[in-house]
Amino acid sequence: MRLFGFLRKAENEADRNLEIENVNVRGTAGADLIRELIGGERYEFGEPWQLTSESLSAVVPILRRFDRDRSYLVLQEVSEDKIVVKDSGRINAVNVTLKGIGKPVFVRAGTVFKGQGTQSRTNSMGVVLEPDRENVVEVFCVHATHPIASRYGLELSSGVVPRRVEDVLISSSKSQARVWKATTVRGFRARATHCPRCGSSRLLQNYEAELVCMQCGYVAAPVSTGHSEARGGISMVRDDLVANLDEMTQFNREVDKLLSNIPADLDNQVGAVIIDSHGVLGLEMLDHPDSWKAFSRSIVRNYADVLAKERAGEGLFALRAEQIPKAIRRFLEKAERPSVTSVFKNRTSETRMLSGELAGEYTIVESDVIHLTLKRKALA
Repeated sequence: MRLFGFLRKAENEADRNLEIENVNVRGTAGADLIRELIGGERYEFGEPWQLTSESLSAVVPILRRFDRDRSYLVLQEVSEDKIVVKDSGRINAVNVTLKGIGKPVFVRAGTVFKGQGTQSRTNSMGVVLEPDRENVVEVFCVHATHPIASRYGLELSSGVVPRRVEDVLISSSKSQARVWKATTVRGFRARATHCPRCGSSRLLQNYEAELVCMQCGYVAAPVSTGHSEARGGISMVRDDLVANLDEMTQFNREVDKLLSNIPADLDNQVGAVIIDSHGVLGLEMLDHPDSWKAFSRSIVRNYADVLAKERAGEGLFALRAEQIPKAIRRFLEKAERPSVTSVFKNRTSETRMLSGELAGEYTIVESDVIHLTLKRKALA
């Protein structure tokens, strides 16, 4: 695969030189990582991947060679019998205990805790669970109409919440009310089997109940509520995130092979950048290929509708590969001077929220940033 260290190639063409030494958060772990990404000494960016040659969106893999072991695991690497999750009896907390695990375990924000007789939840930030103790994890409810049942169990899911819920979780104004609003799907999904524009059967359903054609990018909006019988649709007015995700996954089985082509687990891959027609939409990475591989595919597939719905044939400019290094650099420059707030801390780790021109968070274990996510704020 062709690789490029984007700063050296883009810097000569940039509107201004990056003044790394003037970053006002210099010395923080997050700032150090941003400088490493920009410098290109330890990290490289892989060749952009597009669904079709006319796509306005792309995935750019982040690669890093890593020659030492990690001091932690990620949740998806731990067998279910070694993790016990119990409802605390409070809407905003669950209790998690690790059994027979000698290393801390990282749990990404937006991990789904499936309620077994109690509310389903999602953790509100990235956390690192400590071995040999009961960890209290801050969560939000993702099934508003289901009651709490204290000490009932919850199962951990390998998937992640949809993007619109993630956007709430990394916002400085996140709240339970906003999570409930983002979780609820209102409308009806039509019984479509083929795209009305091109006739393709490769239809993808996103969480908002839109149907997106993976062939031509056509988007069929959900049918308005109250007209399911007249429109031949299926009611989807539902506040149960787990049920909504299960239905979406089942519908998308027909395009699963196509989605598997999205680069998520290349050799030495530790992250990905998602680009749309407005620039970089988001960046997510971990510090080790094994960590990234554990749940990478669920992350990049969360952007599948973005990769499909935009096409150059719609009259917008074509995505030019030579502009991608500049776009990534401009995006990272916006992370130069964030407002940094510590939102989680225990004996082995700390998670800090970033706010400013971008939204995001990063988690530190033993002074190293093990996870970083950055997102463009919603466009007006």
